[in-house]
Amino acid sequence: MIPPVRIALVGKSGSGKSTAGLRLSGLTGVDHVRTGLICRQIARSLFGNEDKRSTQTLDDALTAVDPSIFVRAALRSYSEDAGFVLDALRFESDALLARKLGCRIVRVVAPAELRHERLRVRGQSFDPRTDGLHRSEVELDAIQVHHEIVNDGDIARLDQALATMLAKEKLA
Repeated sequence: MIPPVRIALVGKSGSGKSTAGLRLSGLTGVDHVRTGLICRQIARSLFGNEDKRSTQTLDDALTAVDPSIFVRAALRSYSEDAGFVLDALRFESDALLARKLGCRIVRVVAPAELRHERLRVRGQSFDPRTDGLHRSEVELDAIQVHHEIVNDGDIARLDQALATMLAKEKLA
């Protein structure tokens, strides 16, 4: 039996993980699972915004209950044999869970100025001097990944990098 396509993305806020996840979903035919969506929805409900300070407050509170709460919640409706692209691992526990689930882990990188601009356009307040040092931003900096993809805003270049990665993995 051929194992399902499972990819998990890591990267700083604004690096383009959701864009890469959406593109990978299209290239592989598996679902794009947005782990950060749940956290942002709760932040909007409680705080009226999606600012990093708000989502990081939720990260700290809810991961005390379950270290991989957002990944588990996002995957709750998926069967054991389903393929997917997880667009945001944030913590070591998330990476361990993703590996246990058979995910190929891919780091998405982008220049800091571009990342901050993307967050500003989304309406997410982000202070690199404080928010950028939160464990959700730095805990996976040294994690070993299978691939690293640059998302500098050029969609054609991103698509080419993703297609090359999938060909190397024999996933496309």
